[in-house]
Amino acid sequence: MKPPFFLPIERTALLERLSAKSAAPHGDMSAMLAEPAKAEALQRIWGEAVPTEGQPLIVYVHVPFCVSRCAFCGFYAHRTDEAALEAYTGRLLKEIAREAERGVFTKKPVDVVYFGGGTPTALSADQLRRVIGAIYERFTVAPDVEFTVEGRIFAFDDGRVRACLESGATRFSFGIQSFQTELRRSLGRRNSREELLTRLGEIKGICGDKIALVADLIYGLPGQTQEQWMEENVKTVHASALDGVDLYSLKVFPGLPLAKRMEKEGWGEAERAARHAAACDWLAGQGWRQLSCTHWGRNALERNLYNHWAKTGADIVPFGCGAGGFVGDRSFMQTGDLEAWGRMVDAGEKPLATAMTKPANHRLRAKLSDQMERGLFNPTDFPDADFSPLLENWEQAGVWVSLPDGCRRLTRLGEYYQTKLSSLLAGYLFAGRPDAFEAMRAAARAMKLGDA
Repeated sequence: MKPPFFLPIERTALLERLSAKSAAPHGDMSAMLAEPAKAEALQRIWGEAVPTEGQPLIVYVHVPFCVSRCAFCGFYAHRTDEAALEAYTGRLLKEIAREAERGVFTKKPVDVVYFGGGTPTALSADQLRRVIGAIYERFTVAPDVEFTVEGRIFAFDDGRVRACLESGATRFSFGIQSFQTELRRSLGRRNSREELLTRLGEIKGICGDKIALVADLIYGLPGQTQEQWMEENVKTVHASALDGVDLYSLKVFPGLPLAKRMEKEGWGEAERAARHAAACDWLAGQGWRQLSCTHWGRNALERNLYNHWAKTGADIVPFGCGAGGFVGDRSFMQTGDLEAWGRMVDAGEKPLATAMTKPANHRLRAKLSDQMERGLFNPTDFPDADFSPLLENWEQAGVWVSLPDGCRRLTRLGEYYQTKLSSLLAGYLFAGRPDAFEAMRAAARAMKLGDA
């Protein structure tokens, strides 16, 4: 087996290889089924979607509003506006009520709910109560549901906290990104380190063990030293009221002010990988549980179910402007045009922009992604492929180690490059297989609406 699946053994060459944009030939292929203008076909495709047996059901609600745009954010859509938020809430409730009658919701309960954005905490306390309440009223919600509301500490007052708690939320996910006050201010974040820690303690005081508090931290931010990353961020997590934390490497979106700054102050992949390793090793030493390559939990409150199931082929039904999801072997994306979304909801339509079908091998890809997301790979779960040429090479390269049961566990370096390694494995798994070529032919055919 030749490259691109073999990895260099020498460290510098390995990092260059895995950091290159072309490093990971992707093993997954999806076929576009319709274009935004073909509303009738989209509605038909949505109506024909069949839920996946044996998989959990997830509801994803998107709130594309935020009080301001941070320097690193590539997802900002609309500035918070009271009238716009109230109109948006009303239409969300319409969309939820109408879709509750569809088969996917009559066949199984909702196991996971995620309010993402944007910033769902831009909604008022009353709006949060109404939308969360509608989920419980319209759907059969599992008793042990993980119900996440994503948001910012800024303006997440006691009224909003209590509205979420009393309506049925079980998890808050905050985009803290950094606890360093000056760095936060340079990125457009408003709260200081002291304000963050105080507010987290206050929220935990209101919610107790009824709601898990989780936060994102980013390494690779400009002006952040290794000592600051560990002392003022990672160790601060342990001293805070947080129950879980995600550790992410900075992703620079082209065209943002931060992109220009990183061109001058940016640093290499080796240093980023080292920061991932240092943070993970320290948290492990403090008794935190590693739930995925990037996510850690302090206690049983934090389960990280949405992030887990969303990457393993579970059904995710989207609601709101710009939301995406999956049902069965189809993936869907709702329009990100707020006016168009509103018109379609008012017209009684599911506000889809595109629909895709997955190839026949998508379940195998989901199984592989699930394992790698958890830092493991079991080659015996894929009996149709001979991975033996890769197993030793990748161990020599230092991205995984062999376990007594024959599985491979990713090293810290492997965790850092997990997504690219997963794509390489998928490419290796499907290379030369007849179903892979058939998937490509089906993709080409399905580009024409008549073959959808």
